[in-house]
Amino acid sequence: MTSLSAEQLEFFDESGYLILENLFTDDEVTHLQSESDYLLELILNSSLMHQRLSGRLDWRLTSQDVQMVRKIQPINDLSLAFTKAIEEERIVEPLRQIMGDEPVLIEEKLNGKQPLTQKIAGLPIRQIDDAFPVHNDWAYYAAQNYPQNVLSSALLLDDCTTENGPLRIWPGSHKLHLEHERVDNGLQVREGLIDHEGGIDLLAPAGSFMIFHVLAAHNSRPNVSGRPRRLMIYSHCPASAKMPFDVRNGPSRLRESPYEREYMRAVTRGDFKNPFAAPTYS
Repeated sequence: MTSLSAEQLEFFDESGYLILENLFTDDEVTHLQSESDYLLELILNSSLMHQRLSGRLDWRLTSQDVQMVRKIQPINDLSLAFTKAIEEERIVEPLRQIMGDEPVLIEEKLNGKQPLTQKIAGLPIRQIDDAFPVHNDWAYYAAQNYPQNVLSSALLLDDCTTENGPLRIWPGSHKLHLEHERVDNGLQVREGLIDHEGGIDLLAPAGSFMIFHVLAAHNSRPNVSGRPRRLMIYSHCPASAKMPFDVRNGPSRLRESPYEREYMRAVTRGDFKNPFAAPTYS
């Protein structure tokens, strides 16, 4: 179990974020990296078999002509390893301390920013970079009436460096919700409310765990490293809010699972051979 110190709790209260370095071991990170490869292969091969882009997949053709898997969401219903990871007390206890309540998982996604080394043909893809605009998560969660004391977090499966588009946060921006507007890449804090060129990069090694307030403004630049920058992004709501279960991602799970199950049955029968394998990086 990981207990936060008074200094760490004070830092989060003032800054709206906290980094716990090397919370997971190298072996645990390697296992979760392999699991992310499995999910990537499942989603892309299922999409190719059905000639239908999975609703879980957000991928882009970047301005550098690279196919980039930006995120896969949701994932816990496809992966026992990721389900167990977020149930670890070394993750849950810091969230519990900051929240002052029992944290209940409301969303999970694999933000991969993962470049593919060989192009895949036959599936629709957006021609837009993999960056995330300056936003806070509550701008999205407000649609389901979630409270403003939700906590978001990130488990790092790769080192976050200046080159691979790490999370960038605006310290202290969690004290007041900033109005957003819709842009091509999602929701963005309105111009003039924040310095869009400001913020600080959150750099940390793989296996680290980052916690940030749902109102904390953050973004990330494009990944230009040629390697993946995989983060497991979670959000938790206080149990006392008594929110309905899985209201954000439940419809996607129900919509996509029949296609994935039929794909897995076809592979088992030998009726379909996977054309795609997760890339390796030198």
